[in-house]
Amino acid sequence: MSDFFNNAIAAIKTTISARAPFGSSTGHRNAQRSNAATEVISSSLETFTPAAMIPTKLAQVAISTYSFFRSDTHISEKAMHLLQAGISAAQMGLAITMLFESAQCSSYDSNDLCKAVFLCQLLYRGTLLTGWIPSEFSKDTYTSADNSNNSAQAQV
Repeated sequence: MSDFFNNAIAAIKTTISARAPFGSSTGHRNAQRSNAATEVISSSLETFTPAAMIPTKLAQVAISTYSFFRSDTHISEKAMHLLQAGISAAQMGLAITMLFESAQCSSYDSNDLCKAVFLCQLLYRGTLLTGWIPSEFSKDTYTSADNSNNSAQAQV
């Protein structure tokens, strides 16, 4: 019976140690940078009118959706982009609702719509920081086979 547990523990240790360390793809990092830039623009425009946020939120939905379908992004990155696209779409929907209701949020506790806008902002910025900062520190490594293929293609 102890051999069963010893073999199981050895198999688990081998599986865990065989995993590659987390690395981020170039497509993911570029998408996160683009989303961060549009978030800065959105934050500055929302002080004027909520309708000004709609184009930037649409851009974030498009960037994250495109990144979700890219073939070079990892599964964890695809999950992050799917989450970001959903939150951005919700933010865009709330901005459109505020436009049609002529609502302005002077404080985030004034009504339920303003609370929802504030909550979505917090969630989006949290996912942006969670997805972007670690990816800058854990870039995918380049293998020598990739480098030799690139240099061979450059010579042709």
